[in-house]
Amino acid sequence: MSILRQVLGDLTGDVHFYVTVGEKPAAEVILKDKSIIVEIKNPLLAAGALMKQLLSKPKNKTRLKKLKGLGYTIKIRYKMLEMDL
Repeated sequence: MSILRQVLGDLTGDVHFYVTVGEKPAAEVILKDKSIIVEIKNPLLAAGALMKQLLSKPKNKTRLKKLKGLGYTIKIRYKMLEMDL
């Protein structure tokens, strides 16, 4: 987690990157100040990628708690729907 803390601490401004499955974008991740916003571009691809991550790495809940402990808010958006984690 110290690497993540270091990277997030060194970032200034907004950062946008896409999570792709093959050639198609599944989600856009936006890092802005102390907010992490995940905008779902393709719900089927995003759900498949999420399931793969959840099944392969059991420590993901711990990572989310650590990010929240650092003061970050995490939001997931799909069209007009928005959910805070």
